[in-house]
Amino acid sequence: MEKTDSYHLPVTGRNILRFAFPTIVMTVFNTFYTMVDGLFVSNLIGMEALSAINLTAPAIALITAVSGMLATGGSAVVMKKMGEHKEQEARQDFTLLILTNAAVGAVMMLLGYALMDTLLEVMGLSPAVFGYCRTYLIPILLMYNFSLYLIAADKSTLSLICTVAGGVTNIILDYALISLFDLGIQGAAIATGLGYSIT
Repeated sequence: MEKTDSYHLPVTGRNILRFAFPTIVMTVFNTFYTMVDGLFVSNLIGMEALSAINLTAPAIALITAVSGMLATGGSAVVMKKMGEHKEQEARQDFTLLILTNAAVGAVMMLLGYALMDTLLEVMGLSPAVFGYCRTYLIPILLMYNFSLYLIAADKSTLSLICTVAGGVTNIILDYALISLFDLGIQGAAIATGLGYSIT
């Protein structure tokens, strides 16, 4: 029997939950990234490094918000066309969205590198916190968020698996790079950056 995709199933509570459940779990799991970094950093490096993670949170939130805005709005258009059996148009829109997301991500990364020192200097941070912020932000500016596009492609379970794999990678690498390899805040940044990259 051929499997019917989510766009061609009847709208019932069970089918909606089946489609939405992986996304709900994925969203909850995504909240652990900063919390895990905070736990490892505060316990293994110190409070100045923890301050740096909190001070860089708005920049990370901005990157995630722009990427999420493109993915959420664009995915709604793609899903609508999939439900209307306009698969070719949906594929074309999907390709355009991914290219746009990559281009916007590249521009944000370049702007981030260009403006990072100036913005951190304006904040009047101590030299130690300034160094921690700069070290933590560099790998994070490389991240992209395509997990929402997988949901639009009716691969919400794959999106969940990727998100969990990214989170587990972040946790393991946080411990290994900070505690075992003594890389400090740079280890936390690399762990978070690689976790986002897997997702």
